Amino acid sequence: MNEQFRARANLILLIFGFVILIYVIKVAPSLLYDPIVYELKVSGNRFLSTKYIKNIVMPVGGVRLSALTVPYDPFIKSYSIKYEGNGMAQLFVTERTPAFISSTSMGYFLTSPEGVFLAQISKDDLYKLTGMMIVFGIDSFNFNGTGIINPVLVSEIDEILSYPALLKKEILEVDIKTNTLYFAKGVSVRFENLNLSPSVDEVILSMIKTSKIGSRYIFIDNNFIELPQSF
Repeated sequence: MNEQFRARANLILLIFGFVILIYVIKVAPSLLYDPIVYELKVSGNRFLSTKYIKNIVMPVGGVRLSALTVPYDPFIKSYSIKYEGNGMAQLFVTERTPAFISSTSMGYFLTSPEGVFLAQISKDDLYKLTGMMIVFGIDSFNFNGTGIINPVLVSEIDEILSYPALLKKEILEVDIKTNTLYFAKGVSVRFENLNLSPSVDEVILSMIKTSKIGSRYIFIDNNFIELPQSF
């Protein structure tokens, strides 16, 4: 009985020792492997330049793979780094996309659909960004230094961003407080809420073309009522 027990114990120890040996030979070196990166390839970037990304990630050559990190930049949503061998690493970044301009008490900010402030814009450069609507009425309690923190407000703006492309490109400004959309020629329409139906979208596009300069409307009970100029 003791001989059988001893034989089984020896077999278990042999198997255990073999597993440890395989780990030491195969797995452990890969865990300790930390090559030096001399060159970085960048992909996935549309807005940030490759040169800028390389400079913030690897300002000097010869960096350990484990030390490669991407400092915070509001444009960078996520990233991954893969070593390709021969001192070369591949950095793939996923960027946030500018969707609108936020008008706040701190100034104007290029903003992503998620409400993240990507870059501050001077007033002089504001209207150079053609084709991007400006959202007014973002109160101080709705944002901080990094973006819009009120999820309800982000959801309301997202509703506007989901409008059909033909309508969305006609919108110059939005007053998020009063649910008012501003178009070319000074035409504006105020709504009870900004969740518009497809039929309303079509009417608005027609109104923009035919309305006089400075025409103002209010949408009540599925009707567009034109307001007098002095109202």
